[in-house]
Amino acid sequence: MTLSLSSPAGRHAPADRRLWRVRLAICWAAVAVCVPYLTLKAIWIAGGNVGLTGADRGEMHEGSVVAANVVTAAMDLAGAAVALAFTYRWGRRIPAWLVLVPIWVGTGLLAPFAVGLPLGLLVQAIAGGSPVPASGDGDALHTWVFAVVYGGFVLQAVLLLAAFTLHARTRWPELFELRTRDLPKGLTHPLQVLFANGSAAVAVLSGAVQIAWAVTGGRLGGDAAFETAAQRTFVFVGGTLAFVAAAGILALVHRWGRGSLRGRSPPPGPAPARCSPGACSAPEARASERRSTRSPPSPDC
Repeated sequence: MTLSLSSPAGRHAPADRRLWRVRLAICWAAVAVCVPYLTLKAIWIAGGNVGLTGADRGEMHEGSVVAANVVTAAMDLAGAAVALAFTYRWGRRIPAWLVLVPIWVGTGLLAPFAVGLPLGLLVQAIAGGSPVPASGDGDALHTWVFAVVYGGFVLQAVLLLAAFTLHARTRWPELFELRTRDLPKGLTHPLQVLFANGSAAVAVLSGAVQIAWAVTGGRLGGDAAFETAAQRTFVFVGGTLAFVAAAGILALVHRWGRGSLRGRSPPPGPAPARCSPGACSAPEARASERRSTRSPPSPDC
């Protein structure tokens, strides 16, 4: 028996190949934008001075700073690894928590840069003046270092979120057909509620403090060096995103909302609001994972 060109497999193969090329481009773009940051970190860890000015150059090579650079470099390497796992077939065989935890952490760390940095620069352009504080903080680094590092963070946020969305739609397609209130409650749901309520309270408190600092500057204990419109906007966005994160995790754990995700991409917001451990451990998701591992919809390898 031969396969007809009009069969479903024949019809969808070109679209699958196009989607696969898009996923590959996103994946390797995410890996590529990590390279400048990792290169700088490697140079500094090795004792180099690229990007450093004469001010406090020796501090970059102190033990505590070197240790911090090792940790942050490892986090960036993890981001590159997660991008690969989100794209290639072997990533679907990795336990869900092992790919979800890094993207949750990455969402929290990178979202303020992805939103706050462009918005802060826009506000600064409207307000006038320089986004660099007159107090001279950050003079130990050349200006181009900030552009490379923070610009890379913005691109990483966008690319990793895109890679995760495509991975989730392939690995857990049933989740995009469910309503939030229809997600099954497992044995750990009471514990999820406890942790969700506690983390939401902490997020709301943190968000309120950041917004207060953005509005008042150093008068309420904030960093007095945050004096430009761009800096204050960045802090304000961080506080606002903390409220968004709290709302997202509460909506998921308490099964708020009536809308279906059918035919649409995941709603904006924190990664936990899109795919929590409870949701991904649902029987429907596990069945989907087994099917996608046997018959992946894209010609990945």
